[in-house]
Amino acid sequence: MHMLSAHNRSEFLAVPQLVRFDYAQGSDGFEPTLLIKGSTLLLKYIVRGAQMQLAFTMCGGRLLYALKICDDGSNGCIVWSIVEREEELNGIRGMARGERLVAFLFNELAVNVTWNDLSVPGKLDRLSMWTSIAALGPIDHSAITVTAFPLLDRLHLHGEGWLLLEVGGRTDWKILQNHFITAGASSSLINLFDDDEGNQQEQLGIWLTDNLQLSGVHHSPQIPKGNGTRELTDILLSHEFGAILIESKTLSVLAREKLPDRTKLKRDISIHIDKAFAQLRGAIRALKSGVPVTSPKGNTLSIERERPTHAVVLIPDLNLVDDHSAYGIEFMHDFMGATGGFVHLLDISELLRIVQAAEMIVERSTAVTPMMAFDYYLMERAEKAREVGTLRVEVLLRFVDDGTATS
Repeated sequence: MHMLSAHNRSEFLAVPQLVRFDYAQGSDGFEPTLLIKGSTLLLKYIVRGAQMQLAFTMCGGRLLYALKICDDGSNGCIVWSIVEREEELNGIRGMARGERLVAFLFNELAVNVTWNDLSVPGKLDRLSMWTSIAALGPIDHSAITVTAFPLLDRLHLHGEGWLLLEVGGRTDWKILQNHFITAGASSSLINLFDDDEGNQQEQLGIWLTDNLQLSGVHHSPQIPKGNGTRELTDILLSHEFGAILIESKTLSVLAREKLPDRTKLKRDISIHIDKAFAQLRGAIRALKSGVPVTSPKGNTLSIERERPTHAVVLIPDLNLVDDHSAYGIEFMHDFMGATGGFVHLLDISELLRIVQAAEMIVERSTAVTPMMAFDYYLMERAEKAREVGTLRVEVLLRFVDDGTATS
């Protein structure tokens, strides 16, 4: 498992998708290292052998590098960085000299889930020349984007002016398993290659929310059905001001013979979202009716049922939701009218932002608990969604100098 420095970990948690070079200590000394952070969905495309291009160019006296990942046929997303630190430049210099390049993939939680060598050609004289003249130091990212975006557009279209290296196609990525011991003394496992892709997304949700309260989250709580039980929802939290139900819906990528394009994924996720909201309506009705709720082991759970409930649908990537109007004002009002609860549509990155916002609120208060802050920020987010007219919204909490919170 690759361990991030304090600088890199802070940056990786703050940015949903990122690529960074480093010159890190390996088994045979220092080696060029490429750190790639992305959504679990994007990482699955990489390990299934999607085409990738590692690209370099000069941008206003700085060295700009980017990784294009073709997760939509020949199209794809681009993650990029401007070299700021000597360690980055040393890593690129080493690769330009023909040294072995090692890549480490990190998920939304900045957890290293797999690694592999990336095949690159031998010496790269033009890249070596660029490293000798590139300036270093902190960069004003808002200013550099003015010159960087036209270059990135060229990379997306035809690559003119870039040094392009084909680095994708590997399917022999090394499996890394990460364990988290929950507050309930169970083990939560993150394994990117797990055949049960739905359970893996639930585990990410557990990792994020388990520390919000001492009792932890309830995974797969049960309610009576006939002579047995059935699942109420995937993840359940409860405190004195209400319950939070999370229904997780993912997309199968690893099991498919052919990697699906974005059109296929968008169509599939729409069906899953509609089903999840219907399930949450039923789950809230069950809670309001007073049915007993138990853990999978049969222990009775104490759940707040009178206060408004937060109903959360968790999906792999909010960018897959094209039709913002499908989850607009009418949908929100209808759901609240039927259940009395607040409705949310999140992906793992957005859930991470909400947990981080709750932690920031708690740090600035002596009376607010993490669950209270989490509940409060969900309500604030629901209000923002109402203002913009869609559940397809991303919100970021910032504090100004006087301590006032803004979103």
